[in-house]
Amino acid sequence: MYRFKFVPRLLLILAWLSTAPLHASLSNGLDEEVLPKPGTDLLPQDVVRIVVNALANNDRPFADAGIATTFAFASPANKVNTGPLQKFTQMIRTPTYGIMIDHVEHEFSEVVLMGNTAYQMVQIGASNGAEVIFAFRLSQQVGGEFDGMWMTDAVWPVATGDIPEQAF
Repeated sequence: MYRFKFVPRLLLILAWLSTAPLHASLSNGLDEEVLPKPGTDLLPQDVVRIVVNALANNDRPFADAGIATTFAFASPANKVNTGPLQKFTQMIRTPTYGIMIDHVEHEFSEVVLMGNTAYQMVQIGASNGAEVIFAFRLSQQVGGEFDGMWMTDAVWPVATGDIPEQAF
């Protein structure tokens, strides 16, 4: 009889352990609710600033929050090629884009609008002194849940090293 006294405690521990991943995913979902989201009130330059600032502070308010924010502002067409979030995170952490994570300075060019497409360049400065200019291409979504919202279609590096002053 003595050994059965521990069974209820063991069952409670096992039940808690089996739901721990659920609790973790729920709390992560709650964390994501505090992140900026696309909206019809945001202009292309607002979207780029939100994304760049989020990546500069990648682990605030939680680990990889900046990458999650960046993914939230990716257009549905972009997500087809870069998603889901786990795959997107791996892509952002490559040498090509990794400089954007926790960078120390950035400078924005003017936005160029061409109908429902917008382009903006951003010069990123890393803590190690490296500098890269990235081009952002955004489109204003037509139809669907993001109708009227500006979202990122693509980001690519266009220059590194000594960047001419007149680029900005």
